[in-house]
Amino acid sequence: MPYIGKEPLHGEYIKLDSITAANATGADNTGAGPYDLERSGAAFSPGTAEQCIVSLNGVTQAPGDAYTISGSQIIFSDALTSNDVINYVLVMGNNLSTGTPSSGSIQAAQLSNTLFRDPLRINDDSIDTNITIASTERAMVAGDISVANGVTLTVNGVLTVV
Repeated sequence: MPYIGKEPLHGEYIKLDSITAANATGADNTGAGPYDLERSGAAFSPGTAEQCIVSLNGVTQAPGDAYTISGSQIIFSDALTSNDVINYVLVMGNNLSTGTPSSGSIQAAQLSNTLFRDPLRINDDSIDTNITIASTERAMVAGDISVANGVTLTVNGVLTVV
């Protein structure tokens, strides 16, 4: 689809709260960290170090080599001094943060051909993993279906076999 001007970006790009080399939270307080990562004062856990861009003393650091991420903390490979400046930590999108597709933007071609063969919906003839249909859900299967040995099909809602 053509755009007038700049094409919209996808994902969420976040600049985390400032941290300083003087506020390591680790018990050893060696300067390597760990340092708490926060967004608007709340703990923030990036999915991986690779989705972060970290600037230390104006130099972009290599994820995995210069720093690692553990939960909501960053740990530097080398000890930092109080003169070191962590310029920023940018998180380039959250895992699985793809947004909501626009109405009408998903067509049959984008769906797995094992599920749909336009205009048909295809389903398997057996269930080989445990499935629970919640009380607020309705499910439907076309044709006969078998449940494999040792597999549980729990129907709290409605299951219709057509």
